Amino acid sequence: MAVLARLLRPADFGHLAMATVVTELAAVFSNFGFGSILIQRPRVSRIQIDTMHWSAAGLGLTLTTLVFVLSYLSGHFFQNAMVGPLLRVLCLCFILEELTMVPRSLLARRMQFKLDFLIQAATQLSRVATAIVMALQGMGVWSLVAGALAGSVVQACAYWALSGYWPRPRFSRSFLRSTWRTNGGHFGNGILFFINSNLDLFLVGRRLGAALLGQYQNARSLTDEIRSRMVQPLQRVLFPAFSAIQNDTDRFREGILRSGRLLALAFIPMGLGVAAVAPELVRVLYGDQWLPMIPILQVIAIATGLSAPYSISSPIFNATNRVGLSFRLFLASTLITIALMLYGSQWGLMGVAWSRLALAGVGLVFFRISLGLVGMRTRHIWQIMGPPSIAAGAMWWLIGLLRDWVQSQVTSNASAQLGCLIGLGAAAYLSASLVLSAQHMRDARVAVSKLRGESK
Repeated sequence: MAVLARLLRPADFGHLAMATVVTELAAVFSNFGFGSILIQRPRVSRIQIDTMHWSAAGLGLTLTTLVFVLSYLSGHFFQNAMVGPLLRVLCLCFILEELTMVPRSLLARRMQFKLDFLIQAATQLSRVATAIVMALQGMGVWSLVAGALAGSVVQACAYWALSGYWPRPRFSRSFLRSTWRTNGGHFGNGILFFINSNLDLFLVGRRLGAALLGQYQNARSLTDEIRSRMVQPLQRVLFPAFSAIQNDTDRFREGILRSGRLLALAFIPMGLGVAAVAPELVRVLYGDQWLPMIPILQVIAIATGLSAPYSISSPIFNATNRVGLSFRLFLASTLITIALMLYGSQWGLMGVAWSRLALAGVGLVFFRISLGLVGMRTRHIWQIMGPPSIAAGAMWWLIGLLRDWVQSQVTSNASAQLGCLIGLGAAAYLSASLVLSAQHMRDARVAVSKLRGESK
């Protein structure tokens, strides 16, 4: 992202963000929970697996066709001529994504996360390499599209090569009918997730144009990428893990506490840290043309860091098969999101950013309800989030206190200033965590020791 931000214009990212709104809408219809059913059910037969595959493949073909047709209307909707041609290429990602549904779900069900990691790493590397090479050739926004398509191709090939699954021409209509209620819950959640994830992009793109949308999208995607590359894999692990122990309440609770403490220990300081060093970070990674996004990045980074532990909620709802309750709660939070975003957008980019921070409070309520499904209370939220929040606050204060001293007495080089502030902030956070977050640090040491043991 840092390399591409220097090679491309903010408007290039804005054009792609507009197209992404359409592809994310189509992706809602792909969220029928086929993969979740294969993971959550204690037992599945071969014909049930084949049924899910052919259902997903048919859905992927339908969505590819739908996005291709919508591409001819989207340019008028966004008042931007670039969106349509972009969508006519991006639509191919849907059929490729749906073809990986069963192989990806089988790897998760079998807890083969090392293979999944290798596939995701190869996907990301191919995506980044393709985009950078094409950007160097002056392809502009098309470099981002080519990167996305290359990543989808590599991902599909890798899952099929490593999963060991090959579909047979068999289909069970009765099994598919029996899943409609669960599928409907996942579909409803998908619609609400789309609204929550894309309403801000739609409002900024529609009201403020591609250039400002590019600034907002990059500010949001920087923290989202940091979180998603760690949180989403953890969610893929927690769902089958929680499903396997859903009838053992004590183990379930302990798994939630450990996962939550690790997430809070890592991401709360990451969010506040990015916000604290945003002036140096943007200048070093993106360049002077992106300086207006600094205050936007600061607010969004804090919101992202504080809300990262809430990501445990989704695996809890899915593992306990409370998809219907999840949908009702998500519906309520979506209505609040719409109200806050519409209100905040009156004040431009910063108003939208502050709305995202306010929504972190809504997510906290959602998190508390999910914990209640396994008999956990509000005090458990404090056990998870309290100590890292205090330690991260101390880090924020120290970075602000020492910034002028570093700039005037230590170095005038922007990269060196960034490195120095990150080092001081990390030292402050670790020192405070050793005092305030003893249990969190013990969990981290156990996790690191297990990773080292498995790598030998």
